[in-house]
Amino acid sequence: MCWALDAWPVEGEKHVSGLHPSKLVAYLSISTLLSLSMWVLLLLPDYLVGKNWSSQKIGWAMGAFFSVYLMTQILSGRLADRYGNVPVALWGTALGCLGGLGYLLVLWWPNLVFGARIVHGAGSAMVTAGALFHLVQAVPQELRGRVIGYFGLPGFVTLGLGPFVAELLRASWGMGGAFTLVLVNFAVIAWVLRQLPRPLAAPGTRREPFLEGFRSNFSALQGILVFSFAFGLCYSVWLSFLAPAVSRLGPGAVSAFGLGYGGGAVVSRLGLSQRLETGARRLVAIASLCSYGVCLALLPQARHSWELGVLGFVGGISHGIYYPALSSIAAERFHPLHVGSGMSLYMSASSLGMFLGPPLWGLLADRIGFGWVFLQAGLLIAGCTAGFVIAEWKRRGGGTIAHVESHEPSHAVDQVD
Repeated sequence: MCWALDAWPVEGEKHVSGLHPSKLVAYLSISTLLSLSMWVLLLLPDYLVGKNWSSQKIGWAMGAFFSVYLMTQILSGRLADRYGNVPVALWGTALGCLGGLGYLLVLWWPNLVFGARIVHGAGSAMVTAGALFHLVQAVPQELRGRVIGYFGLPGFVTLGLGPFVAELLRASWGMGGAFTLVLVNFAVIAWVLRQLPRPLAAPGTRREPFLEGFRSNFSALQGILVFSFAFGLCYSVWLSFLAPAVSRLGPGAVSAFGLGYGGGAVVSRLGLSQRLETGARRLVAIASLCSYGVCLALLPQARHSWELGVLGFVGGISHGIYYPALSSIAAERFHPLHVGSGMSLYMSASSLGMFLGPPLWGLLADRIGFGWVFLQAGLLIAGCTAGFVIAEWKRRGGGTIAHVESHEPSHAVDQVD
């Protein structure tokens, strides 16, 4: 891959209708490596089970990533506005490398996993802010939901590859192989970022107070934030406890689910989701999460690895359809003078659910078992989905939500760096 700086837009130049292809490839490559660093650790809970950790303690360890991810993501938008997207992302790679070193020390001192997860989460949030905020600010409002979906697409690809790579590394070098890959991935991300231009905000850029932007976006996004939180809460149940829940199926079970989930998400994201990301059809896309709830409930009941693959495929299709649709609705409600804080708030809602979910599900699993926990998570996301869709339908007076109240886009604070 060649990085030629003279092929990039000069400082101050804006691409309203699209992105420079090489820049898009660069950020999608960053998204791929960032996601792989997360999915390659899908076997970490199973490793900690071998250290005789309780499910609740494992839940706190897994949730530690999302606790700092949440707080850092809220602030990253402001940091990116002040110092530039690329510098903030580079700071994140430094933290990510530190997290990778921390994981390696876990091989000797398991309790250091809490610190490693925290630093890893902070670094991931800052890298995400640097990449995704640029993409969102560089396209028209009506394309922002699709761009957010495209940025997440490598995450689904690596979800399919990550568990397979993790099992391969564990079989060859133990968990140390997966921990090393995290360090290497962040080092490569840093190299890619250093090839990119790093202008600061243009002179005269208006900077609105952080709290003012937070309040204006929170009032417009309340329902979406609650729904995103619920999804993150339920999503975390398989993210943290799939490996121990299906360990009886032997090697390859988690990989089968990951391949199915990633394949379903990629298929839907590249095809069906683009037809359901506008107008009233967005409610149909979001309603597909009811099938996601069914898949969650059935995961611990699978008797063969291929059944996990089928459930993963159906769940991945639902995830790939719902997310761009919800992001499109959210993007229409961002305050035009506070787009960065709106993006941070929207993404942080699901992160909060993913932080609180693992210890909650772990506590319940210790008492009632994984089967009941996955069932409760499935019922919860199905119920929240039905409630959100009905609320959005009534919000438009029982008609279509093709036209959602939105603000006229403002270029006063848009920054492309």
